[in-house]
Amino acid sequence: MLVPAEYLPSIPILVRVEALNASGGREVTLWDAEVILTADVPGVVLSTNRVILRNGMGSILVGVTGGDFELTARLGELMATRHLGARSLLQAISVGGTLPAGSVVWSGTVQVTNTVVVPPTTTLTILSNTLVLMNGSTSNGGAANLIVGGTLQSLGTEEQPVTFTSSSPLPTLRWGQLRHTNAPASLYRGTIITRAGRAAAEGGHTGQGPVIRPVNTRLTFEQCSLTDHCETERANSGFGTPGKVGLAEGSDLTFNDCLMQRARSGPEISGTALLCTNTWVLDMRGPDDSDGIYLHQQGAGQRLFVSGCVFAGGDDDGIDTLGPILEVENTIFRDWNNRLEDAKAISVFNGSTHVRRSLILNSTVGIAAKWSGGSAALVTIEQSTIYGNLTNVLAQKKSNAPGPFVDYRITNSILWGGDVSVQSDFAQTNFTIRYCDVGEAWPGEGNVTVEPSFQNEAGNDFRLRPGSPCIDAGLPGILDPDGSIVDLGYLTFLPGAPRLSGGESLPDGSFQWLLEAYPNRDYVVETAGEPGGWARLRTVHPTTSSELVHDETAVGIGHRLYRVRLAP
Repeated sequence: MLVPAEYLPSIPILVRVEALNASGGREVTLWDAEVILTADVPGVVLSTNRVILRNGMGSILVGVTGGDFELTARLGELMATRHLGARSLLQAISVGGTLPAGSVVWSGTVQVTNTVVVPPTTTLTILSNTLVLMNGSTSNGGAANLIVGGTLQSLGTEEQPVTFTSSSPLPTLRWGQLRHTNAPASLYRGTIITRAGRAAAEGGHTGQGPVIRPVNTRLTFEQCSLTDHCETERANSGFGTPGKVGLAEGSDLTFNDCLMQRARSGPEISGTALLCTNTWVLDMRGPDDSDGIYLHQQGAGQRLFVSGCVFAGGDDDGIDTLGPILEVENTIFRDWNNRLEDAKAISVFNGSTHVRRSLILNSTVGIAAKWSGGSAALVTIEQSTIYGNLTNVLAQKKSNAPGPFVDYRITNSILWGGDVSVQSDFAQTNFTIRYCDVGEAWPGEGNVTVEPSFQNEAGNDFRLRPGSPCIDAGLPGILDPDGSIVDLGYLTFLPGAPRLSGGESLPDGSFQWLLEAYPNRDYVVETAGEPGGWARLRTVHPTTSSELVHDETAVGIGHRLYRVRLAP
């Protein structure tokens, strides 16, 4: 649970909850879950006690009244507890105007009464456990901002984050934006940025005030939460403003281990590099362009790369593009299903988009591609599962994108469920599909049309069952880590544990035993004279489910232990 270590009783706090697996990573297979919050002091009152998780993460704004207390989050038998101490505004320092040159440090409670300017000659460092209260407004452009021409270092930690929030408990009084213009690189680490967006609208497709506004700047966000900038009741249960997460031009953005939730839209970027990893983008609500991320064409030498993320729940597109070269891998897209907005998990407009090892489901359209000019709009899809969308993949014609130059190249994937697996507003020649499981007959080498045999698609478990026709059914020559031919779809099939049985000594003093295992995989055989001294003997590749393995190196050895595991 990530929550401020201290709070002002009148100001809502953000509670971010993550469900972790045994290895310490986020439990993405926990599709939907409800976490219950409790306080250990009877006099402490929480405005809400529920946090909804999607694929292992979620958050909520909570109003708190009372003093010091222990906040506990419970998910079944799992729980986390954090101590929250009450602060007083009497401890706050007031700041406004232009900061002096040199080094400036903020700590404790800082009340920003009017816009603060960090000049090019200044480095502003914000220490962990600092609460920055920004004066709000009921109208765009009237609130306090932080305008950075120098360097900003926001250095929160998991136990004691930095928080930027409105100084007022009223939902309509929101602060403006964090603006970096022609500035050196800045870092936001362990920082909560919430209840903003009352900046003057400055370009972009939504006409809403961006919370993060970099121009010709490099910004890095690590373990940050950017939430509650959208005033629709559906999205935020009463807190928020009509802001979007960001608008960037000519910049370089990194988001790692971040949460963006309950905003009008996520970041919109142009001429900007993007590295987005291990980040959850949830609940983008509003009319038109309520996208998780909106990516325009990048500049020369800039890369747009999204990996290990979750995009869940919004009224338009999970990722919307306008001409960039985009790479997406190991990412889940779900619930972009507003039919009135023709919502899509990924919307491609010109440029090229490359999707690998991703899961896309429960959206109006899984991936739609359009073309208006220049080179053909290119979409490559590799080792992905696109399941249960009304239309899984679409070559689309629109008034501003007449086509027909759309080029899909899909391999080693599963396109199944929903109303239509493959749809083109032009002709089948828009799609080159090979070695895929398609929910309708489609020409192409290696294609099959057969139930994929998932473990439990109703429960969102898209692992392949033993015997699935998608196992070892991919393009020959491409191998999974265990040495087998690549499987179709998002998840590599993992067979049950191999077994050793029937060991016997042979007359020449060597040894043999029976390996029972899923065939056509590499298994590593290890030996030891005593437990703990394991050494690799060889790798075997059985072609049947039961195969004899001979150890000729055992000659002259009194006894030997064996074990076997799936490679690598």
